[in-house]
Amino acid sequence: MLMTEPSSSFSMDRPSRAALKRGLAAVLAAEIAAHGPLRIVHRRENPLVSSYVADIVQVRFADGHREQVLCKFAHGRELTPPTPHRGLAHEAGVYADVLGPCPLESPHVFGAFTDDETGEVVLVMRFYPDAVPAAKSTDPAAVDSLIRWLAAFHEWAGSRLADPRWAFLPRYDAELYAMWLDRTCEHAAPYAAECPWLARVADAYRERIPLLVASPVTVIHGEFTTRNALWDHGRILPIDWETAAIGPAEVDLAVFTYDWHPENIAVMERKYLEARWGGAPPEGYRERLLAARLYAAFHWLFGTPGGCGEERIRTHLRELHAEALRWGIVAE
Repeated sequence: MLMTEPSSSFSMDRPSRAALKRGLAAVLAAEIAAHGPLRIVHRRENPLVSSYVADIVQVRFADGHREQVLCKFAHGRELTPPTPHRGLAHEAGVYADVLGPCPLESPHVFGAFTDDETGEVVLVMRFYPDAVPAAKSTDPAAVDSLIRWLAAFHEWAGSRLADPRWAFLPRYDAELYAMWLDRTCEHAAPYAAECPWLARVADAYRERIPLLVASPVTVIHGEFTTRNALWDHGRILPIDWETAAIGPAEVDLAVFTYDWHPENIAVMERKYLEARWGGAPPEGYRERLLAARLYAAFHWLFGTPGGCGEERIRTHLRELHAEALRWGIVAE
């Protein structure tokens, strides 16, 4: 049974059926050349929605060949600064110009098109029906594979930063590092009496910002977590590259391990070191990682979509305090 264009959900947040078909015809031009004209036979909302909405679309070509694609929509949901999310056009560029030539496995992306009715971007990638977020996988190999993928990607990208195709990637700088600190302190001001320790932690971070600025860099995901990677029968497929930039590899590792138990963090850090450097980190690595952990702690609440209500701020400050205790920056 063919799916019709039913509800306000589709009309408000998604391209019309006609606009979607025209866009897919452009993006899937190679498939059309091989299999004939396409038609959309089924379309449903993707239940795993994060920053943007998405649909799972089944396409059938004239010769009977089928393809399931995931269409990610910016419609009305582009995020504005100071969020680090840089939009779907940026993500499409990462898939095409960074992950495209990368020898590591990544999701197959057909491309992106501009909705000719709204002027907004739609990203089209293959849908993997058996894949699950690595965070939900029961396979103990999932996290290990993700860490190895990250280490290999950092190594590969770090040696190719002169690639002119990567000029669109922003670079982490002192202004960006300080912005998250200033925003945290601003939002925490009403709760100053509850967190007298915050000034000490803020000073510890501020004095390490020059260290982050001077750190060796590579291409980083920016929000590399087990929620932003698919596990598909032993394959790691990192997704959601809207925050990709050029920055220290330690930032990705700090973000990845941010809310894990200390024993898990030690294990994951050791596995990253083994995969990247054979277990022997380069000089200054430990200090850079601590600086990156401070960055992650100050950016995490305000760098993600959503409001900064009182409950969320209080929860984040409690987590920040717990992290500072763990790092020995403040005492009980």
